[in-house]
Amino acid sequence: MRIKWILRLSVATIFATFAVIFSELVPPVEGANPTVVKTFITVMAWIVGFVLFSDIAASVTKFTLHAFNLIVARVASEVLNQFVRINPTSNNYSFGTTTSPTGTIAITKPLIVDTSAIIDARILDIAKAGFVSGLVLIPQFVLTELQQVADSSDELKRMRGRKGFEVIEDLKKLKSLRVEIWDKEVAAKQVDDKLLKLAKSLSGKIITTDFNLNRLASISGVSVLNVNDLANAVKTIAIPGEKISIKIVHIGKDQNQGVGYLQDGTMVVVSDSADNIGKTVQVEVTKSLQIPAGRMVFARKLTE
Repeated sequence: MRIKWILRLSVATIFATFAVIFSELVPPVEGANPTVVKTFITVMAWIVGFVLFSDIAASVTKFTLHAFNLIVARVASEVLNQFVRINPTSNNYSFGTTTSPTGTIAITKPLIVDTSAIIDARILDIAKAGFVSGLVLIPQFVLTELQQVADSSDELKRMRGRKGFEVIEDLKKLKSLRVEIWDKEVAAKQVDDKLLKLAKSLSGKIITTDFNLNRLASISGVSVLNVNDLANAVKTIAIPGEKISIKIVHIGKDQNQGVGYLQDGTMVVVSDSADNIGKTVQVEVTKSLQIPAGRMVFARKLTE
């Protein structure tokens, strides 16, 4: 309360001071004492300042808060522009201040693709189907590893590596994705460790087909989108007692077993069918198991 009165007196004094200054400009009034007139003006100004203190204080407070919020918002906006925007004119993930056609894309929560997912190539079909969208980061160390595969002396690995680069180019053409190359250094030795550290720092998710990386990420608290898990989740479930046709392509672990595959790649182990390799036989499903590597179906051959 004491502070409020002090402020009231201060405002009143300021008003009175201005009144004294400007009263010199008031022309003399005939029959009136100039000193009395100046004193009257000064007193009235003092009273006005004292009475209007609340309104003035409210206006000053409102203006100050508005100016403060505006300054904070501008500063925060500039900081965010520097640290969370992507420069659309470059293939590198940068700290530019320009915006993309769809607006600012946050650096946090990107999808980070590893080498196995790129070589696997199914990520492209998944993205085309709309199950993957937003910001996709491909670290430079992943590209380096992919280049090593493409330069391998093994012809099959070399083809897979080159196919991986084609997958990246096709991903960049999808409108639902924004593919960026992360060229910043990550303080780790192994590629898997770099992926985990990068995902943690950006609160991102790793897209992979690597079973060991999947387990390591789970232990480390990093979210993973495993392409194999997705493929297994959408595979047709074979119900015990269901009758299907299957082509036996090779012998199983037991010499009397034959192995075939459904159209979605599910392995079917058929008992007593080792002598039917290359033939299509009618079988009855006995059980279906979900294992880390995928789903397996066991069946028995029906008698003709």
